[in-house]
Amino acid sequence: MRTRFAIRPLRLNTGELLNISDGEGCTVLCLEGCAWITQSDDQRDIVVNAGEAFVLDKPGVALVCAAAGPAVVAVEVSLLPPLSSYRWDMRNAARTLPASSTRVCNRQTSAP
Repeated sequence: MRTRFAIRPLRLNTGELLNISDGEGCTVLCLEGCAWITQSDDQRDIVVNAGEAFVLDKPGVALVCAAAGPAVVAVEVSLLPPLSSYRWDMRNAARTLPASSTRVCNRQTSAP
């Protein structure tokens, strides 16, 4: 999957916040240190250490904070649109075929 950085890597000092608006689907990468992430309407406390990442999974605002000392973080955005769930059913596929293509051909071969 191709991605691009929404922001270049950013150094956060202890207690400094990064505010991400409408970031659902974005990936927060912790490059150095430790970062704490909280999202709107989410009871979880997400902590990512250097080399770890978290994909924001709630709409609204997300806050990223340098938890225990300075941290370097980056935010990635997918260049591909999110995929919607799709369920394919053979019965539905057969209903959409033209009538002529649903007939079974019985070919008889003649022996020489």
